[in-house]
Amino acid sequence: MNNAPSMTFAYGLVVVLLLAMGCGGVQLAEERDDLFSQAVEASLEGDAALAARAAYQYQRTGSVDDSRYDRAGRLMADNLKQLELSHAAALWYHDIASARRDAELVEDAILGLAEVIENYPHDQWTLVDGFLATAEMPSFGDEASALVAFYQGRHNLRQGHPEWASDYFSEIPDESPYKARARYVLAVEMLADYRLDEAAEEMEMILEEYEDNLPDDIHSNIQRSLARIAFEKEEFEDALDRYQEIRQTAPDDPQLLLEMAWTKYYLNNHRRSLGLLLALDAPAYRDLIAPERFLLEAFNLQRLCQFEPARIAAVRLGAQYGEALDDLHSGMSLQDSDALRAAARLREVSQPVADHRARLELELQLVNEYASDLGENLTDALTALYQRGLKEADRREREHLRDETEALAAELLQAEQGVQLVLHEISVTLLRGRDRVEGTAPSAIFEVPRGGEQVYFQFGGEFWTDEIDDLIVPLEDRCIE
Repeated sequence: MNNAPSMTFAYGLVVVLLLAMGCGGVQLAEERDDLFSQAVEASLEGDAALAARAAYQYQRTGSVDDSRYDRAGRLMADNLKQLELSHAAALWYHDIASARRDAELVEDAILGLAEVIENYPHDQWTLVDGFLATAEMPSFGDEASALVAFYQGRHNLRQGHPEWASDYFSEIPDESPYKARARYVLAVEMLADYRLDEAAEEMEMILEEYEDNLPDDIHSNIQRSLARIAFEKEEFEDALDRYQEIRQTAPDDPQLLLEMAWTKYYLNNHRRSLGLLLALDAPAYRDLIAPERFLLEAFNLQRLCQFEPARIAAVRLGAQYGEALDDLHSGMSLQDSDALRAAARLREVSQPVADHRARLELELQLVNEYASDLGENLTDALTALYQRGLKEADRREREHLRDETEALAAELLQAEQGVQLVLHEISVTLLRGRDRVEGTAPSAIFEVPRGGEQVYFQFGGEFWTDEIDDLIVPLEDRCIE
């Protein structure tokens, strides 16, 4: 008798195994208690997809009255975060922390929520403004208490309640990184009141006192604020030194190049200013929306008495933003101008909104990629969750763009007036000759030395990433004394 399995049986076994794999790779436990244990074990073993899948199945087959309901929710959130599904993880943390069904888990959920907020583009309105910054919170340990005090203090300051903000900020321990954040927020408030010296002094103290414990983003923001304060006080050399320091850690920020170009302009280094503006034409920076750059280019050329290039630079504003300007002059509603809306969407202040929407789209793609491991039920739930999130993100983006298109329209019209003024000044200057503008110094002579440690290259439309900060436009100074 042949004891070998028949081909039919073997084929049937393969089919069963493939079907099991198609439903998530590993079969879920049938008993609810076993589901929870499976989720815990998978989480400890680093199988985030299986852990989330089992925890979700445990939750969906029970009710919120189950003593382990929120523990399953925390397993969901922790493992979804491991899968880079930050939005879904944040919503599970938010549910645990806001519902407070299990008091022991609230603090952990708050800390998990803060980790998402500080490391990913996120739903600022739901997670921060609608919860962390405004909800009444129980007592926590030092770390969670500090972050809650920071968010609630910052919110009160923005709402025009500085006394309440100070009360919250005073609760943050001095050694907490949130203390530095709180002090920076207060220093920015000084800037808003034009108390430049006080703000600068406070920011310098933050840099000194938190030298080894200062978050990178706060360090960069402080350096940029100090550079802008120095610029405002016409301490241009100091401003430039600070900008150059920031460029070492933020090489992809075109706004820095623009601010450095203005600083070089006021230092009468017009060729370097033009080089920095030329760098903004690099493909990596094409999303920068800053109408003022064309005016600055014309100002630099005008100071060199290069009048025809100055005229061409000035009218580049129309070439770049002609469609948006045409819409403005036609009386079209700002919200109906595709050109204005497209430009407003790229602005720096629009980035958090756009980044959140882009993150949702990316994570929805990840859900589809993980579908076989997450299983049908969890995949469907996550898909629906992300589709709702995208719908809400679209609504908020439209709402935000209403304000931003108005701000951009005002800047474009102001820049257009500046262009007209530059063109008028060029016409007047041509009538009086190439006399240097009163009160300005001759631009430093640029010469390529025969030798030395520096190497000079001539570029013709190409951009080398590591040379962008060093571009120079070696135009002749045609002005006469």
